[in-house]
Amino acid sequence: MNINLNRLSRFVAVYRHKSFSRAANELGMTHSALTKSVQMLEQELGAELFNRTTRNVVPTDAGNRLAQRAEELLALADQIGDEVLSGTRHLRLIVGPAVMEASLAPALTSFYKAYPDIRVTAETLPLDIAADRLRQREADMLLFHSTSVSAIPEQRLFHIHKIIDEAYVAVMRQDHPALQGTFGTDEMLQYKWAIPGYDRNYRSAIPSDIEEKYRRSGFPHYRVLSLVSCLALVAESDMITLLPASFAHREARALNLSVMPMPLSDGARYDVSAITLRNANPDPVVQALKNTFAM
Repeated sequence: MNINLNRLSRFVAVYRHKSFSRAANELGMTHSALTKSVQMLEQELGAELFNRTTRNVVPTDAGNRLAQRAEELLALADQIGDEVLSGTRHLRLIVGPAVMEASLAPALTSFYKAYPDIRVTAETLPLDIAADRLRQREADMLLFHSTSVSAIPEQRLFHIHKIIDEAYVAVMRQDHPALQGTFGTDEMLQYKWAIPGYDRNYRSAIPSDIEEKYRRSGFPHYRVLSLVSCLALVAESDMITLLPASFAHREARALNLSVMPMPLSDGARYDVSAITLRNANPDPVVQALKNTFAM
């Protein structure tokens, strides 16, 4: 069976708007031309895609099933077209904010040395949107903190592989008064903290008695979804932050900051998972990129 991609994209527009008129305006087509295009697609598929009345356009069961795969087909066609035209492979990544700042640069630097001709696009999006993009083949791989990954719906569709597992460390100014005392939980909670993250999934991984102690102390004083911003706060104030060890040792010491073992005994770690489609064929280039994060 051959499916005309132009007709498929027009079907998607009608499905999204639930209206032939609005879809025709968006596409710059006449109503009659769009209707004929969808009718020809229905003939190709041998199935009615919409129930039409004078007021409503309601997708049939077949229309709903096609819509679930149409975006994927169109995205794959665009990707193939780009790669044929440019002659280069294009990898598309969606990553969490912490991964973008802490881990992406060294991994891409290593990957570029081995695969200099492959294009890479990396962006950050909420995980639910990222998962939809991956399902529709508008992304090749997701990279998110493993505590967040547990919230992905329909996990059976994905292959999830942990690629980073390292400790968090405390970062503070070299003249910080905390360096003169002990590093017990009660003592460290007397200071103000800037934490990049600390959402519900993160808190759920902390033992309940310790998490209760955190909340009673008002921890964290700043919750800022940027490792770089937390570093800047620490460098210019008496705040303390927790950062992935590799990022802290690479960046914090350049600012003449002290890096210490994690003083708060919640056992949380910076662990990142790579997420790919389970039913996709093994891709050696994606695997090579994944391997750079473990180096």
